[in-house]
Amino acid sequence: MSRILLLGGDGGLEYRLGQFPGNLLVPIAASVVERPEFDLRSLMVEDHLPDIVVFGPQVTRHTAMSLASLLDAMHPQITVVLVADPTTDVMLEAMRSGIRDVLSPEASDEEYRIMLLKAHDHSSRRDLRRRSTDTEVERVVESRVVVVASPKGGVGKSTIAVNLAVGLARQAPMDVVLVDLDLQFGDIATHLDLKPAHSLADVFASQGGVDTLLLKTFLTAHPANFYALCGSESPAAADKVGPKQVRALLSSLAAQFRYVIVDTGAGLDEPTLAALEEANDAVFVSSMDVASVRNVRKEIEVLATLSILPGARHLVLNFADRDSGLTVRDVEAVVGLPVNVVVPRAVEVSLSSNRGVPVLMAKKGGPAAKAMNNVVKRLESDGESAKPAFAHKGVALT
Repeated sequence: MSRILLLGGDGGLEYRLGQFPGNLLVPIAASVVERPEFDLRSLMVEDHLPDIVVFGPQVTRHTAMSLASLLDAMHPQITVVLVADPTTDVMLEAMRSGIRDVLSPEASDEEYRIMLLKAHDHSSRRDLRRRSTDTEVERVVESRVVVVASPKGGVGKSTIAVNLAVGLARQAPMDVVLVDLDLQFGDIATHLDLKPAHSLADVFASQGGVDTLLLKTFLTAHPANFYALCGSESPAAADKVGPKQVRALLSSLAAQFRYVIVDTGAGLDEPTLAALEEANDAVFVSSMDVASVRNVRKEIEVLATLSILPGARHLVLNFADRDSGLTVRDVEAVVGLPVNVVVPRAVEVSLSSNRGVPVLMAKKGGPAAKAMNNVVKRLESDGESAKPAFAHKGVALT
């Protein structure tokens, strides 16, 4: 349960925040908050400090920012949220004042629900860090950057990335962000049936760069409880993005989210190499054909030569079927890595992509969904080995 203190909210905002079960909401009128003698020591909910403080639209901007700065200094474990029009000026001032999130008064109920989930989770994590310096606790809340890569297009890389985001969001709701780093032909928005108001190109074009709160305004929330940073519709946007910008973006996201999933373009362009430099995990995706398997081996060799091969590697064999003429053992012999997960060729995958509904969101998942869950489990268990679903008989790769 979250203890929420609403300062200067109108009746509509109080109703909207109060309709979500499992929270204790205490409102304080703006007339009280604006008094010169208003004391932060009165910000208690049933003799406890609140988990979340929401500044409503009836509190002046000056008062909200001043109190937020004091709260951030005195009680950094409290998550502070501002309800206001998220203009650039407001976002910058909020960021400097320690405000965690800015939400428009016209935001939907779903956006308010997501805000509360995210605020509660963030508050819990900060409190956990504050109360314990145990190494194991820090390991549990550590952020991880997971790069999904392949030297060849058409192997289902984006499908794997999308389902990773869905699966990991079940464990860490609203603490997962999916980044479409296929700068020329990224199609994450299509896979998720999203119509984003902003894209990756907007992030890099922003004068505010990739700073915290400003960055969040470019993210699109997905119903499966994660965020997506979708690619630009114009392939020309890739010309303006350099490795330094990619590294700054992923570093900023890793400071805010537990899992940062990066879907890259085919091959090893500069943005992909920059992403791999920031990665904790690399998920290599190959289809079950000779050219794809050999290219994966070459890609891994190049990354090893450049000393940017992430410590945790996961090899996913996609579109596997018994008619390919290859076996899992053949693939392992060529690539030099064990095949961790085998995703069989299945109609459910094609249907999910066309409908914009990931297979892990289906009520009844088939064999492909089961295999993709195994990819998720590997990330959840810090890369513990997963047994391939099945092997194939066929000729050796030479």
